[in-house]
Amino acid sequence: MITEIPQPFTAPIVCEIANDGKSYTLQVPFAYYRKDNLGAQIIVPRGFKSDGFTNFGFHSFIPKYGKGLKCAILHDYLCEQFHKGDLSRKEADSIFLESLLETKAFSKIKCYVLYGAVRLYAWVKKYK
Repeated sequence: MITEIPQPFTAPIVCEIANDGKSYTLQVPFAYYRKDNLGAQIIVPRGFKSDGFTNFGFHSFIPKYGKGLKCAILHDYLCEQFHKGDLSRKEADSIFLESLLETKAFSKIKCYVLYGAVRLYAWVKKYK
């Protein structure tokens, strides 16, 4: 069995966009290295499907494409791991914020607004 080497998080994303433009399928895996966890690595595998940013139509505030897309896909993957019991929702959301700040996809204020939105969603859903 041949193992694919994941791209670095800073490399351009390689994904297939569904015909309706509402979902992405990762064609090349990527790795995210945690900043505060001695280089712990999270690998998002090839074939992972994501809806990208769930922005409720606010495309001017949260664009569907760009540097932030990889952060959104990483967060969707982490949320899937949360539902499997592999990490807490708060940890998934914290890693999302960390990745947003690292990529500088948005201003710091917007990064914290996005983080606040995912934390609010988790609170409403009573996720821990």
